[in-house]
Amino acid sequence: MLPHAAARVTVALGCVSGVLLAASAYLAGALPGGDPGPGLRLGGFGAVSASFLLGLACWLLGMAGWTVAWWRLGRAEDLITGGSVRTGAAWRLLAIGAAWAAPLLVAPPLGSRDAYAYACQGWLWRAGLDPYTLGVADGGCPWTTAVPEIWWHTPTPYGPVAVLLTAAVTGLGGLLGALAGLRLLTLAALALLALTLPPLARACGVAVPAAYWLALLTPLTAVHALSALHNDALVAALAVAALTLAVIARGRVGEAGAWWAAAGAGVAVAGAVGVKVTALVAVPFVLVLLGRRWWAGAVAGVAVFAGVSAASGLGLGWVAALRGTGELVQWSSPPTAVGMTVGYVFRLAGQGGWVDGAVAAGRALGLLALAGFGVWGLAHAWRHRDQTGAVVRACGWVMIATALLGPVFYPWYALAPLAVLAAAETDPRRRRWLAVGAVACALLTLPNGLGVPVLTKAVGAFAVTIALIVAAVRSRPRATA
Repeated sequence: MLPHAAARVTVALGCVSGVLLAASAYLAGALPGGDPGPGLRLGGFGAVSASFLLGLACWLLGMAGWTVAWWRLGRAEDLITGGSVRTGAAWRLLAIGAAWAAPLLVAPPLGSRDAYAYACQGWLWRAGLDPYTLGVADGGCPWTTAVPEIWWHTPTPYGPVAVLLTAAVTGLGGLLGALAGLRLLTLAALALLALTLPPLARACGVAVPAAYWLALLTPLTAVHALSALHNDALVAALAVAALTLAVIARGRVGEAGAWWAAAGAGVAVAGAVGVKVTALVAVPFVLVLLGRRWWAGAVAGVAVFAGVSAASGLGLGWVAALRGTGELVQWSSPPTAVGMTVGYVFRLAGQGGWVDGAVAAGRALGLLALAGFGVWGLAHAWRHRDQTGAVVRACGWVMIATALLGPVFYPWYALAPLAVLAAAETDPRRRRWLAVGAVACALLTLPNGLGVPVLTKAVGAFAVTIALIVAAVRSRPRATA
C-alpha cells in the first residue's frame, strides 16, 4: 500500500494525465471537422501545424503519466500479479479511474475516427438503406467527411446489434448528438463490465481489485474504449457477462434460477456476436461452462440473434461485408508482419512480384496456427470443464490468439480478451505481460487516429519478425545433461 503522500501524488498524476489527454484530443485528436495533421503521413512533423505538435506533446505526456500512475497504483496495491484483497479496494479503484477519465468525457475522440463511421452506419439504417451493401459515402451520410476516406465505400462488417444500437443514438441530434449517444453506450458497457467482473473473478481465483485494474483502468481502455468509443468495449462487457452467467448457472442458485442464468448466458454471448463476429470464439467456452444446461443457452442465443436479424431487416448481410476487413497490410498482425518481412527480402532480391504472395502465405499460416490453437484451447477447456478458471482462461487466450493471428490487428481488438483474462489469469508473470501488452497497444496509434504501423512499415515488420524468432528460440526446451 502506498503511503498517504505517495498515494495522493499517484492519483494526482493520473488526473493531470487525463487533462493532458483531453487537451490533446482538442489540439491533435480525431476531430469531427477533419484530421488536424493531414500532412504527417507524407511530410513528417515538419508538415503539421504548431497546434498539432503541441497536441502531440500533450498526448505523449498524458500517456506516459497515465501509464506511470496506473503501474504505481498496481504495484502499491499488489494488483499486477492478481493480489489485493483489502476491503473497499475495488470501489476505490473505480473512483480513481473515474477521476482520471472524467476529462475525456467532454473531449473529442482520441486514437481513431471509427466513431464517425459507426454514426454514419447507424444513419444509413435509419434512412432505410442497407449498411451491408453501401459505404457511408454511397448512402449519402451527412457526416461522411469525418470518416477516413479509405472507408467511404466499404460496407460495415459489424453485426445487426451494433447497427441497431448506433442507429438509436444517431437520433439524438446531429453528429455531436450521435457522439454523445455513443459515449453513453460505452459508459453503459463499462458499467456492465464493472458489474459482471467480480463474480467471474472470484470464481476464477482472482481478486476483484486486480481484475478491475487490468480491465478498466488501463491506458488502452481510456483511449480506445472511453475516448475512441470502439464497440469492442461492448463486446468485452457482453462476453464477460455471458461467462459470468454461465458460471452462475453451474452454481447452486436453484434449478429454476440456473436455467434462467443459462438462457441469459446465451443471450449475452449472442449479443456479443451480434456486435462483432469474432465473439463467436467465446461461444463454445460458454457452452462448456453451462454443462448439461448448454442447450438452454444455445436455444436462447440462436433465438435472440435470429430475432434481431429478422426484426432489423439486415439478415446475414454482414457476412459478405467481412471481405473488406483484411485489405490493409500492417505489421501489428504478427502473421502479416512475417509475410511483409519475407516480401521485403524478395524485393531486395529483385523478386517484387512475390511480395503479395508472401503476405498471403504469412496470413494463411497465421490462420492455420489459430485453428490449431483454438482446437487445443477448446480441448483443454473440455478436459478441465469442472474447473471454472481453466475454462475461462482458455477462452481468454483463444480470444487473444484470434485477435493477433488474424490478417489485421488494431489495438482495440485487445479490449475483449483483456477483460476476460483480467478476471481469469492467475499466473503473475502472464498478468505482467498482459499489462505491458495493454500499454503497447494503447501506443499503436497517434491521437489523430494515424496508426504507428503505417509510419513504420519496414522497421516494424522486421522488428516483429525478429521478436517472434527470439521468442521461439527462447521457448525451446533445453537439453539436460
